[in-house]
Amino acid sequence: MIKFTATALIHFISPVIDIPSRNGGQSFQKRELMLDDSWTKDGNTYTNFVLIEFSGDKISQLDNFVPGQRVTVEAFINGREYQGRYFNTIKGMAIAPYQAQQTTQPTGQPSASAPSPFPGTPQQQYAPAPGYAPQPAYPPQAGYPHPPQPSYPNQGGYANSYPQPAPAPMPEPQPSGNLGPEGLPFR
Repeated sequence: MIKFTATALIHFISPVIDIPSRNGGQSFQKRELMLDDSWTKDGNTYTNFVLIEFSGDKISQLDNFVPGQRVTVEAFINGREYQGRYFNTIKGMAIAPYQAQQTTQPTGQPSASAPSPFPGTPQQQYAPAPGYAPQPAYPPQAGYPHPPQPSYPNQGGYANSYPQPAPAPMPEPQPSGNLGPEGLPFR
């Protein structure tokens, strides 16, 4: 299993889906959360909808959320093989309202630990090694669109660094003696 955390907008939350047991036992219940992580580049919008399944005692976590709300989800990706084909499932473990991180801090003050968006998840704090100053907090990098970068003539890549040979001439086709109705050779 691969664990990950994602932040996106809620597009859809399904009602409880009841799946009957094959052997007559207790049925399986799940709810599906559809996240909208669409993005825009060069005036085009690229849709990206991710389906995350919450099952068992985790389905009640979705009761307090509505479509359009920005959330942070903690989930696992499970992969399996069945009859020579491979399938993936994303299983939700926790969901919390999105909380923007603070990017500026007063100088000389150590950062306070932000509350965990997932209850029961310990927060790790790292102290600088003895003799080293704490590192400054950097603001998050901006996403798309990026401004165009200037081109420099000396950065043309390896193709412009070496002389290129002239292309080889194409050989002339030899007639096979088998001519078509218009006197052109068949190939």
